[in-house]
Amino acid sequence: MKWASAFPASPPMSRFRSSSRQGASVAKDIENPCVSLCQLNGELCVSCGRTREEIRKWRCMKRPEKMATVQKAAARMKAIARKKGKG
Repeated sequence: MKWASAFPASPPMSRFRSSSRQGASVAKDIENPCVSLCQLNGELCVSCGRTREEIRKWRCMKRPEKMATVQKAAARMKAIARKKGKG
C-alpha cells in the first residue's frame, strides 16, 4: 500500500475557521466604502468620506460600527458634493 493513499486528502482550511473568525465574517457583509483612490485632505478622505481613524480601524470594527461609519461617510460625501457644486 502506498503511503499517500493511506491518508485521505484534507479538506480546505476554510471549513475549520474558529468561531471568532466566523463572527468577524458577518461584519464583512458591510461593504467597505473605499474606492481605492485615497485622497486625504487633513483627517478626511475626500474619495470615500471616512476619517483617517475610521480607515485605520475598519478591519477591527463590529457590524454596528461599520454601519455607522458608512452612514457618516455618505453624509460627508454629500456635504463635499454640495460644497463643490457651490463653488
